[in-house]
Amino acid sequence: MDPKVKVKRRVRKGEESEGEGEEKKGLLFGLRERELLLFLLGFMLVSALFLGAWYYLGPFYQTMVFGFARVILLLMGYTPQQISAVNLAGAYLGNFNLVPLVALVIATPRLVLRKRLEMLGIGLPALFLLHVIDLVAHFPLYFHGSGIARILVYSIGVAGVALPFVIWVLICHRSFSKGGGIQIDGSGSV
Repeated sequence: MDPKVKVKRRVRKGEESEGEGEEKKGLLFGLRERELLLFLLGFMLVSALFLGAWYYLGPFYQTMVFGFARVILLLMGYTPQQISAVNLAGAYLGNFNLVPLVALVIATPRLVLRKRLEMLGIGLPALFLLHVIDLVAHFPLYFHGSGIARILVYSIGVAGVALPFVIWVLICHRSFSKGGGIQIDGSGSV
C-alpha cells in the first residue's frame, strides 16, 4: 500500500477518520488483533492436546531425567539404596513445562521453521538440565535439610515455569522486530 494514499479508518464505532494509509501496528510482536486471538486459542488447544499426550510420554522422559540424575547422585556419594528409596511415581507431572514450550513453538504465527527449531534447540536441553538439577537438589534437601538445596529447588520451580515463555519472548522479539522470522508470501506482503 502506498503510504501517501488517503484512507478512511474506523476510529470508534460509527466514527471515521481520514489519515495517511498506514496499517495499524500489531499488539504483540506485530500480530494484529485477530492473529493474536487465533494464536492464544491455538496455544490453549495445542497445550491441552500435548498435556493429554504428556500423561503417556512423561514417564519415558522422567526415566531419561532420572538416568542422568542417578549418575550425578552416585558421584555425590549417595548409595544405590538411598537413590532407589525415593519414589518417583508421577514425578513426570512436575516436568509439565515442556507442554507450553511445544505449544508456543507450534502455535506462534508467522515464525519461520528455523526459529521454531531454535526455540526447541534451546528450550529442550535447558529444561532437561533444569529437571536433572531439580531432582538432584531434592536429595540433599530431604536427606540433610540443606538450606542451599531448598533455595535451589524453589528457584528451579519458578525458573522452570518461566523459561519456555522467556525463550519465546526473546526469539520472537528478535525475529519480529528485525523481520528475520516472519514468513513473507510471494507478493512481498506479510
